[in-house]
Amino acid sequence: MAASESLDVLVVGGGPTGLALAAQLHAYGARFRIVDRNLDRARESRALAIQPRTLEALAPFGVTDTLVARGNPAVQLRMHLPGRRTVRLPLFDIGVADTPYPFLLFLSQAETESVVGSRLAEDGTAVERGTELVELTGEGGHVACRLRQRDGTEENVRARYVVGCDGARSTVRDQAGIGFDGYSYPQTFLLADLEVDGLERGAAHAYMTETGMLFFFPLGSPASWRMLAMRPSGTPGAKGPDVRRPGAENPVDIGQLQSIVDRYVSDRLLLRDPVWMTDFRIHNRGAKNYRSDRVFLAGDAAHIHSPAGAQGMNTGIQDALNLGWKLALVCRDAAPAALLDTYESERAPVGRNVLRFTDRAFIIATSRSPLLRLARTHLAPRLAPLVLRLPALRAAAFRR
Repeated sequence: MAASESLDVLVVGGGPTGLALAAQLHAYGARFRIVDRNLDRARESRALAIQPRTLEALAPFGVTDTLVARGNPAVQLRMHLPGRRTVRLPLFDIGVADTPYPFLLFLSQAETESVVGSRLAEDGTAVERGTELVELTGEGGHVACRLRQRDGTEENVRARYVVGCDGARSTVRDQAGIGFDGYSYPQTFLLADLEVDGLERGAAHAYMTETGMLFFFPLGSPASWRMLAMRPSGTPGAKGPDVRRPGAENPVDIGQLQSIVDRYVSDRLLLRDPVWMTDFRIHNRGAKNYRSDRVFLAGDAAHIHSPAGAQGMNTGIQDALNLGWKLALVCRDAAPAALLDTYESERAPVGRNVLRFTDRAFIIATSRSPLLRLARTHLAPRLAPLVLRLPALRAAAFRR
């Protein structure tokens, strides 16, 4: 057991939320460490879009221009309807002038982590990979933490505050005894980063059918396309695993993906060269509290939900940037400890709102109700072009 070390903040989790928090803590001069039990950063795309507000919030750290340069900001949406009809929508030209980034930036999570992580490394901060939080205990004015390396070596760390950015299966949340209430949706989804022959480039594609929905989003890296599909009921593995990572209970192969595409798409699309494939179920859960004394939660540790609207990673990054400067100022005695109370009062309502919004969007998109299926496949595609033609309505829809 190594000797105890004293820190201002221990950040647990080296994904986008933890990296954003580390960038903020570094900018404000806090003494911190960032640890992650995984040996490497994400190589899969996972989250795939960055919202304008997130780009604005990350700009002070010198990473936004690089993110924009690596991503795709000029995406159109193609809605493919029954009967070989296609509706073209300028969905990502958001019609607003009060941001320097008036677009939804398509960029894989792997690239986002690479850019922000490289910037931290340039500033002398590295994520300590293969380092796991085993135990935390509140002790007066600090939190006693036990960390374990992959080789079994352990060390004690004393931190004034601990922030769990360690995802849906958060060890920090469990150790702090914070409830994680919610439910799982019954549908199973397939996710893959791959190449697709026969698909128009430079656009996102949505196939609206009676039995389900299929999406292709342009990535560029680690593959040209992200595929997201709802597995038709009655097919093998339809119940799905309770995970969102490779190595699931029901292995996915390219043949399964191709059969689903053939079922949903009238034009011939050929899938090939998959980089990553998995199946997963979606949850809608929120932490009962975002704070327990000196322990805080941010990102997926605090809220997980449907990917509708590309909200997850963005909400987590904005959680982190709200909390980071407050922790740093309190640790420097430049602000009263009561400032930390504003984190939950400001971010928990955002998290609850995202949970409600994504839940409604998910139900509308996946419901087998005849009325909702009719609205999804016939009514919405006819109304959307009329609504989105007007910049003011397009801007209002995008802000929502």
